[in-house]
Amino acid sequence: MKQNRHFATKCIGKLKLSTQFIIIVSIQVLIIVSYVLALNLIHHSLLINYLSELSDYMFQDNSNHLLSNMMEEYFQHFNEVFNLNGNALVSFHRLYHTSKNQVLLHPLDTNPLFQMQYGGTTKIPDPLRIIKGYGNYDISYSFMCYSNLSSFNNPLTFEEKVGLKVEEQLQAAAQIFYQGNLINQSFLYSYIMKEKLNSIYPCLNRDKAIYQYVAEKRDWYTELKRNYESKSPYDKYHYTFTQPYLLYTDKKIGLSMALPIVDSNLALIGGVVSNFLGSEIVEMMKSNSFGFQIIYLVSEKGVMIMHPYKVTVEQLPLFIYNESITGFNVTDWEYILNLNSDSSCPKFAKMSSLLKCRYNSYYNQEMIIGTREIPEFKMKLIMLLSSSEYLKFYDDFQSKIEISLHETTSNNIIWLFVSCVVLCLMIIVVTQILFHPIEIIKKQAINLIIQQRRNQQQISEFAEVWMSDEIVSLVQTYKIVMNKLESLSLIKTSECKQFEDIQYPTKQYSVTQAAFMRNIDQIKQHQELRFRCLKDFSGGEEFENAAISIIKRVLKQQNTKFLLY
Repeated sequence: MKQNRHFATKCIGKLKLSTQFIIIVSIQVLIIVSYVLALNLIHHSLLINYLSELSDYMFQDNSNHLLSNMMEEYFQHFNEVFNLNGNALVSFHRLYHTSKNQVLLHPLDTNPLFQMQYGGTTKIPDPLRIIKGYGNYDISYSFMCYSNLSSFNNPLTFEEKVGLKVEEQLQAAAQIFYQGNLINQSFLYSYIMKEKLNSIYPCLNRDKAIYQYVAEKRDWYTELKRNYESKSPYDKYHYTFTQPYLLYTDKKIGLSMALPIVDSNLALIGGVVSNFLGSEIVEMMKSNSFGFQIIYLVSEKGVMIMHPYKVTVEQLPLFIYNESITGFNVTDWEYILNLNSDSSCPKFAKMSSLLKCRYNSYYNQEMIIGTREIPEFKMKLIMLLSSSEYLKFYDDFQSKIEISLHETTSNNIIWLFVSCVVLCLMIIVVTQILFHPIEIIKKQAINLIIQQRRNQQQISEFAEVWMSDEIVSLVQTYKIVMNKLESLSLIKTSECKQFEDIQYPTKQYSVTQAAFMRNIDQIKQHQELRFRCLKDFSGGEEFENAAISIIKRVLKQQNTKFLLY
């Protein structure tokens, strides 16, 4: 340790004071910068792990909110569909009775101009018809028409006359209740049993097929009759949905919302129905939504009410656990109903434990499941969302956090590097300003020494020839001593360092005046003795010559050594 310190001190001691100062301060700045940089890198590594865990919680929370918001949006949309149609059915029920009460106050003579008997074999006249506007049939959006005239008696009964007269009042009002453009509603039906009047809007010309149509055998009439019989007494409006069935009009799978029509005695006299094309509603709802998703409307028994699949009548009723079509089995259905808690999504389970997820064999991917209950219709709204969309969202979220953190750390490092460079430049400038006077004084001192050396009187070679050896030796000795003094005045030699390292004695001696005087007498006697010996010894001429030659030789050696130094 002592040798290292000596080596460092020796190396630094040869540098200028300004350079020494710059080195010392630069080392301090480098230590500070390294410390700050190390803190930034440590914080960066810690924040990466911390933010990674935090982003998992944020991802789960955001995903849950996103799924809830989407389900709420769909739930509100279905509520609008059901309530609008339910309100239309209720309004038709009330309008029918209001119109019937007004009809009974007047004569029952019918006006042929108001009779829209185009629901059967009578063709819809131009320009009212839309040619093949619905399947293979012509339709008209201008009015509600009635059909099944083959079932009427001849002459007409009282109830039949009332029905035809009520039809005159309702044929234009049906346009108000129809919501087809808004919710993909198919048709609005009404049927009164005693009046034997089957009305439809938009007006549909079914030609000879009307003779095969029996309302009492249709699924919608069966449902409204069951609805009426399940409520005793039927003193409130209760509209219910049928199971999916083959619609008579367009040969597509659809379902109906049915409402019984009762008289003042709460007896069943008929019903009003609104048809839906469930697959079209589902497709319309998910068109502007997040990523790849599937929407189901399922009964509490697992029957698919609305879905995007194209199935035939032979496949009805379609259950959600029909794995060949939906990709879900009975175990999956139990998981959706919260009867089974085992998830089948190993990939997504690593990202979120809050959301439901099942592997779907039809789509061959893990699907996130969102559900909402519709208790009044005993239905469950189910949304399947591709987990790849969520995983992409998670990866994007993670990458944004990491990129932002890397940018922040890089900016801090760049700022730190620039600050270090600026600080070093400031140190150099300040050092130059502070040590400039010292450098000037040093240069002036060196110049004075050099000038003094140049001004020293030199003995000519001619004079040196005539000088005696003693004078030459004396002159050389003088030069040696002056050179040594000049070198010692500029450089601290190792001898000076050794002299400085000599420790002063710590032991104290008591000196008395008598002892001091006795020591002086002894020194005087010793000097007299040495003087007499030297005087006797130097009396010979040979001794003097030998002494002078030895002194010359020694002086020459010393002079060469000092000159080399």
